[in-house]
Amino acid sequence: MELNQASNQRPAKKVARNLSEHREENEEQKVFTALELFEMGITEFPMLLDPIFPKAGLTVLAGSSDTGKSTFLRQMAIAIARGDEKFLGWTIKAEHNRVIYVSTEDDKIAISHLLNQTIDGNGDIQKLENLKYLFSLDNPFDELDAILSEYPADCIIIDAFSDLFPGEMNQANKVRTFMKPFFELVNRHNCLVIFLHHTGKRTEENPPSKNNLLGSQGIEGKARLVIELRRDPYDSSFRHLCIVKGNYVEDDLKTYSYKLLFKDRQFEMTDERADFDDLVVNPDEKQRIKEKKLARVVELKDKDMSFEEIAAQMNKEGLNISKSTAHNYYKEAERREAK
Repeated sequence: MELNQASNQRPAKKVARNLSEHREENEEQKVFTALELFEMGITEFPMLLDPIFPKAGLTVLAGSSDTGKSTFLRQMAIAIARGDEKFLGWTIKAEHNRVIYVSTEDDKIAISHLLNQTIDGNGDIQKLENLKYLFSLDNPFDELDAILSEYPADCIIIDAFSDLFPGEMNQANKVRTFMKPFFELVNRHNCLVIFLHHTGKRTEENPPSKNNLLGSQGIEGKARLVIELRRDPYDSSFRHLCIVKGNYVEDDLKTYSYKLLFKDRQFEMTDERADFDDLVVNPDEKQRIKEKKLARVVELKDKDMSFEEIAAQMNKEGLNISKSTAHNYYKEAERREAK
């Protein structure tokens, strides 16, 4: 009983440190007794971004094109590198405050542009040294292993999985073989690996699910956490972060999405969450709702209301819309009238 009480009272940071020390001391050990594992004293699962992202493991963030997947991961990486206490309201528990970002879809010119669009250059930018970008990898495992040996990091982001995987994504055995070295990387360096991936065509017509990932089930099968990021079906200014698989995430976090405002290349957390089933709308019904909103925007604009006032009024009426979408709808109405 005394041993249990002592373990349960152990601070989270001390637990994480003991875990790191244990890995270093037993790096080559592969067989453990239950007593050895018990005496590690892990009473709370170590998290990097509490309560969503684990401190170590393989994870996947997936979604259709142009949903903001890279933006989300870049914003998260910057928050960790700067030593922020929170990201979208979730607590950051970084050990090194360092991130390695492997970018295969954007080159250094594009990344420089994106960083300058989203970061205030007048603030403290020196901590951006903690975020390192790699734009090509010939041998991903060996190169990342060498970098982590000299430069311990909390997180590696692979953007995107399909560019590094050399084979056919529908072959589960080849996918699992490819991912196995990354699992070894996780164990060796006690870090989180996040793969950016894509969902299949027309999967947004289905509720969020781990089965929506493009390719083999071997991808989600090897990952401990799978998140689907998708557009709001009614308002393009919002995205929904859906935890569709989470081995170490509470069940109540996997039932409803986190609704995020996507504005000016930044994500902001809202107070709203949505049932996964509510994120699927019949195309005819979706068009009917759009036409209703468009007509209301025109009606309110004719009363000389600003788009900000229009959005506020329509949100009170339950016709959820952002200022920018209201503006786009009004422009569409003008184009229709001009024809």
